[in-house]
Amino acid sequence: MEISKRLSDKARQVKVLLLDVDGVLTDGRITYNDRGEEIKSFHVRDGLGIKLLQRCGIEVAILTSRISEALLHRCRELKIETVLQGMEPKLAAYEWLLRNRGLVDSQVAYIGDDWVDIQILKRAGLPVAVKNADKRVMAYVDYVTQLDGGQGAVREVCELILEAKGLKKKALAAFT
Repeated sequence: MEISKRLSDKARQVKVLLLDVDGVLTDGRITYNDRGEEIKSFHVRDGLGIKLLQRCGIEVAILTSRISEALLHRCRELKIETVLQGMEPKLAAYEWLLRNRGLVDSQVAYIGDDWVDIQILKRAGLPVAVKNADKRVMAYVDYVTQLDGGQGAVREVCELILEAKGLKKKALAAFT
């Protein structure tokens, strides 16, 4: 993956990858079973990308305006400890995360896809949109993924961060 020096410099500073869920970790569709329980589909490649970042000491956190048991289940599988659900507006939760972790904006990468993400995209050090994000969101990001949300876009960003930090070989060592 070829990235600009400016983008690489921003990615090198990242300590936390903060993710929206619907439209980023999923394809954005909401499905219910016969009992009214929400069903979500997550891409396995995104999961591995998250694990690779974690192995290299980069935290992954979730920030979503919706509440989902399916999401909690997936986060437990991936050992994502910070799961901020039902957060509207999202900005207050973002500021809480910064204070709680002793971070500044430049140390956060955020992946979003819709209007509710714009306030955070304007602040995050590495603002990212998935390929199929709302077009108005694109004005606020430094990088647009080549893949759609729910189709491996998160993995793409994980690899971008690992590459910029010189950690890709370390992350892949267990598999090669």
